[in-house]
Amino acid sequence: MDSLKLGYNSFEMPLDTSWNVTYFEEDNSKADIRFTTGKYPVLGVKILSIDDPKYNKNNKLKEHLFDPILLETHPDLEIKSSKNEVYGIEYEANLESGEKVKVWRKAKIIGGRTVRLVTLALAWTSNPSSDIAVKNILIDIEKYLEKCSFLEKETDLDKEAKVAGRILRLKLEKISPWKGFSILMPSSWPTEIDKDKKNLVSRVTGYEEAMLFLNSDDIEITKDTKITIEYMQHIASSIGADENVKNIALHSTKENIYLISCSKSEEDKDTGVILNNYFWHIFSPKNNILSRLHFTYVFPETEDKFLYSLVDVLGQNIKNISLD
Repeated sequence: MDSLKLGYNSFEMPLDTSWNVTYFEEDNSKADIRFTTGKYPVLGVKILSIDDPKYNKNNKLKEHLFDPILLETHPDLEIKSSKNEVYGIEYEANLESGEKVKVWRKAKIIGGRTVRLVTLALAWTSNPSSDIAVKNILIDIEKYLEKCSFLEKETDLDKEAKVAGRILRLKLEKISPWKGFSILMPSSWPTEIDKDKKNLVSRVTGYEEAMLFLNSDDIEITKDTKITIEYMQHIASSIGADENVKNIALHSTKENIYLISCSKSEEDKDTGVILNNYFWHIFSPKNNILSRLHFTYVFPETEDKFLYSLVDVLGQNIKNISLD
């Protein structure tokens, strides 16, 4: 007998040997299953890992099994539990497209704070002939679902969920290091500011060698100097002349304000450690002054995905800085 495995083997379910599974290379947490009936119907399967230190086991994980729409349409839906503490619900609905859908959700607590949730949805166009075929498929799906299992040990899917949870719990506050400039930053990060030189160093809490640097200056430009997209493309090209610089991107954040982002990995010659550097260069012309802000987020090569996830947080905050 074949089996379906999702999310680094976080979830497994036996399958009929005649069923065809399509896995998604870009996302190993989902799959589509087709049957001997051909292209349709199709069973979509998706697993999530959720970092929830405050889950309510007494509520049979209802807050995860039910979404807001389901709470509104099926508030009294029965939650069934198995001997191995897998909680589940199932229901049918009619879609606006005219199709019918049967949904199953299963959830289990892994360790002390992780909830794994798998959703299976079978949709089909209802008519006498298809209803007969689907009826038999439904019987088989439910038979195999009774034998599904969740791997008890932590997987990479759970580790990714914990990182996502840490990112969501970051408390951001607006800081104004000097007049005319403000940015959202994690409130727990120790930050040193030199207002006169317009420099800033902020350290990632819990990591000695992970930090964000900001160097800022203002230069005079002539009235004839025009900061255009073509001008910025030229600067971006000059940055790209370094073959070690990767992921160069040019953005226009606001009217006449430009942002160049890129990254570079290099070895610290003194320690032999590989350092990951992420750069954001902002150019903001106003009258005859060009304000330049150079952000650098640096941390040693590591398997800690939290530090890599911070790149997106910082990048978003930098794109939305306030310059008066």
